[in-house]
Amino acid sequence: MQMERRSLRWFAAAMAAVYLSACGGGGGDAPSDADGSGHSATPSPSAAPGSSPGPSPSPAPGGSPPPPPPAGTPPAAPPPGSGSAPIPDPGAPPAVPFSVTITSAPQRGLKLEWPAVEGANGYRIERDVDANDGVDNFVIVGGSFVAAPGTSRTLTDLPLAEAIHHKYRVVALSSIGPALATATTPPVSGDLASSITTMIDNTLLDDSLDNVPRAMATAVRYDNVHVLAVGQPGANQGRGIVRVYERFTNGGAWVLVQTLAKQSSLPALKDHFGASVSLSPNGLYLAVGIPGDRRPRPPTERLGVNPTLNAGMSEVEDSGAVEVYHYAGTEWEKHSWFKAINAGPGDAFGTAVAISDEGHLIVGAPNEDSPAASGTYLPASGDAPELRDDPATAVDRGAVYTYANGPSGYSFGGYIKPPIIGNETTLHFGAAIAIDSLARRVAVGAPRASYNGEAAGGVVLYDIAWTPGPPSYPSPIVSFWTLKRDFGPGSGRPLSSTNENPPFSSDAFRGLGGSLSMSQDGNWLAAGYAYGSKAFLYRNLGGTWNEHSRPASTVPIDGDRFGVSVSLVNGQDGLKLLVGADHDGSRHNGLMRASDIARDDFVATPESGAAYYFAGRLDAGQPLVLKARLKAPERMLRQMLGQATAMTRDGTELLLTGEYKGDSSRPAGQAIFFGY
Repeated sequence: MQMERRSLRWFAAAMAAVYLSACGGGGGDAPSDADGSGHSATPSPSAAPGSSPGPSPSPAPGGSPPPPPPAGTPPAAPPPGSGSAPIPDPGAPPAVPFSVTITSAPQRGLKLEWPAVEGANGYRIERDVDANDGVDNFVIVGGSFVAAPGTSRTLTDLPLAEAIHHKYRVVALSSIGPALATATTPPVSGDLASSITTMIDNTLLDDSLDNVPRAMATAVRYDNVHVLAVGQPGANQGRGIVRVYERFTNGGAWVLVQTLAKQSSLPALKDHFGASVSLSPNGLYLAVGIPGDRRPRPPTERLGVNPTLNAGMSEVEDSGAVEVYHYAGTEWEKHSWFKAINAGPGDAFGTAVAISDEGHLIVGAPNEDSPAASGTYLPASGDAPELRDDPATAVDRGAVYTYANGPSGYSFGGYIKPPIIGNETTLHFGAAIAIDSLARRVAVGAPRASYNGEAAGGVVLYDIAWTPGPPSYPSPIVSFWTLKRDFGPGSGRPLSSTNENPPFSSDAFRGLGGSLSMSQDGNWLAAGYAYGSKAFLYRNLGGTWNEHSRPASTVPIDGDRFGVSVSLVNGQDGLKLLVGADHDGSRHNGLMRASDIARDDFVATPESGAAYYFAGRLDAGQPLVLKARLKAPERMLRQMLGQATAMTRDGTELLLTGEYKGDSSRPAGQAIFFGY
């Protein structure tokens, strides 16, 4: 009888342990956010893969249990050999080891798959965003719970250049008690080519005519819609078009919402509408450059804003023009068009455009020939002395024009001539322009400026004050520019001074300053130097600009034109930089981690093109880190991917464009861009 009582008390203690484990013991699903691909701030449990809750004890001796002992019976001693250790839970199932595979999925996605775990009530997905730092830091992926019997999960709208550094953990959950089992993946592998979003225009656009580079710009409207403008200046025999795409900021596919073409008059061959595009960061204004426009010089009384041209006026070859569109709630409508008040042949006004949240417009004319001294001018007439051409002494020196947007529309805001840089007069000042969101800070490229006797280019930085115009001046708002600093590459290769046709795609534009991108806050500037295969990063601290660093590939390749395009974002996740290299001929497809990039012994696919993605560090004073190289999902001869680059304003998607020029199975010059 004493032995039966001891056995019964042992059984009661074991049942109490089971009850405690079920009520408070462990595991269970943690709360998560619901954005579909984001991260919760709640760290995950640290259960090891394949861990076991321990052996189950032997059952109590057989037979029916005896009745309860009489009141006052002394407690029974524990079973022999049990010591004072906790009594294990006899009801927990054994852990089942399992593994997870990751494959590429459409719409910037990854698919996780695993076998069913016996007894699992569901699964939780966790992510470590940096598998290379040597520290496991898993957090729950928002909205990732998979109810049984599901055995897969597809995560979409991922930033792919970051996703190649992720690793994942899948936790099999029971209805109560601890997690049943955990499986951890190695870092994501493969090129993720199937994950890359590719937008293709299947119409015959003859987009490769004159090899005019495309242009790209992005914005965010009303905080919930990404906007993308893609300029295709070679389309339709050089008449040019701009395609506008949109997608929601929380994910989904890009949708073509509108195609724009020159509206100020009938488009002409080689107008090259869309050679430059700029979206205001708020997504309400779109500026489009038309540097091949040949319409007559405008009447001076209108100062080049919405001029009325007479049929008998003489055309001015490649003088250029700009059109501005405003978003009217459902579509883009033409707002104004512009012609330089001193429009001259070959000036290429509209080669570069930049537009602010307020609609203030800045236009570059890199081949303008005025010999005027450095500074800001407010000419009231196209006959002003500072506007005259002097090709003999100031050929292609360049100029910049501003137009202020006010309550009654646009007005001419000023005319800016560059500083003297070295002894070189052919600067191409205005070949590229970058501004902050309010156009209070501006960088202007002068890609043939001469430093140290070499015509390798330069960048000139200004502050702008938009102020009421003088009482006698016809414009209510004007701009005054204050020169802050200029930079040269220090050294580089001399460039040919010969302009190609058309003038706005000249190889002379490949010097430093041929491509520019500024952060919305105006504190960071990226500049490309395609002929030197370099990129430069500048930083503004306390109103003073200095060179910060020179981002570069781990295996630089001479002649790949690294820096032909640059895109910069400084958002909540820090600084991000995308650098195009449209002559890259390396052999891989899709994405490649920086640590895997190796020098190719030969050019595998000439001019297939690529882009390099860099990210900032917690210490903003440190150089950026190269994270990945981006190629097309299927690289092709002379695809020239990276000739234009862009990023969504939140930095979550990297965008590139290419040509497919060399693929005989596709229409010539088929329009295409990629999202990574």
